[in-house]
Order: sequence, then structure tokens, then C-alpha cells
Amino acid sequence: GNGNGNGNGNGNGNGGFAGGDIGNVNLTESEIMTITIDDSQTLAAPDLPVFNPARPCYLTDVRDADVAGSGELGLETGQGTFKVTWNGAGDAMTEANIEHNGGDLRTWPALASWNVGAVYEVQVSGINAHPLHFHVNPYQIVDMPEASYGDGFFKIGDFHDTLLLSDLAGSDPIKIRMITDRFAGKMFVHCHILAHEDMGMMNVIDLIGTEGALF
Repeated sequence: GNGNGNGNGNGNGNGGFAGGDIGNVNLTESEIMTITIDDSQTLAAPDLPVFNPARPCYLTDVRDADVAGSGELGLETGQGTFKVTWNGAGDAMTEANIEHNGGDLRTWPALASWNVGAVYEVQVSGINAHPLHFHVNPYQIVDMPEASYGDGFFKIGDFHDTLLLSDLAGSDPIKIRMITDRFAGKMFVHCHILAHEDMGMMNVIDLIGTEGALF
């Protein structure tokens, strides 16, 4: 059939079915399935197989790996300032601070320098109020005061690129590890509440060494 117009209302046209019928079958009234539920017996839950997915190289479990370096990263607020610090040092990355004395993003001093193709361990504080986000590389949770948070959703061994643990006590830190995989250059770290980021809770880590290096 040509299907060019006879299907606009009655569904009986050549190739048309817009009216609810296909040939002599009325789709709105036809029974296509019957489901019978039998609750006379209770079946035991089946044993599900353990599934261990093959991880890509950048999600390698590094809880037992040798680390190339470590330090403390703070998501800090106080007296109207928002900033990311490394071992207690670091300025708020506000527009005014960046452009002070004619500076720009290219001249902003990095918090630290990490070699490409290595593992670094970071003790993070403030993650109960500020979602921690790194550009470029994901990170793995390797230690927390409890084995899990968020009704079991956040667990030791999990990988994230952004993480907020709102039920973590404010004074409690966690530890993460990161593989600095392949890419050299500036890696930004910031609070993922964008208003906090705009007020200065952002900074830079320099990834140095050989571009393309793997752990």
C-alpha cells in the first residue's frame, strides 16, 4: 500500500495504522498476554555467582601498592575564605589572587609536584562538607574511620572522581590513593560545590615527568 493518508483516522487504509487498528485487529481491545501468579510455594533465593570485572589499568587496586609520595590535602574554610591546602600551605584561588601582580593561571604556583606513572597517597580533611573532585585521574578510597558510609554505598576500595561523605564526622580524615596515569601537566583539584570553587576552593598539582608513563 502507499500509506500516504488512509491511516490518519480509521486505521483501515493502505499501510496505515494510526487509528488503533492493524487490519482487523483492534490494538486497544485485544488480549496479548495472560500472567498467572502462583504463591503456593516459597522458593529459596538462588546463590548468585561472584562477579569480578576486569579493571582497566587506570582503576588498578592500589591499596597494597608502594607509594611515591604522600601528604595532607585540606578543603578548608574560615574567616570568609575557601581554599585547598597541601600540608597546610596554599592560598585561595580567587580571581583577585590569581591576577595579583599581573599573574594568570599559567603562573599560579602548584601545591605539589607528582611524577607521572606513580601512586600517591593523600589524607583528605573537610570531605564531609565539600565534595572533592580531581581532574584527569580517579582516586581510590583506601582508609576511612568506618568500613562504609551512606548506608553501605561508599566503601573502602571504591573508586571516585568526586566524593562527599556527609555522615563523616567533620574532624575525621580519610585516605585516598591515585595513579598519576599517562598525562603530564596541570591537574586541578577543587570543591565541586561551584560557589565554593568560585570563592577560591580550587588549586593545582603539577604532574611532571614523561608523558605517557604508566604505573
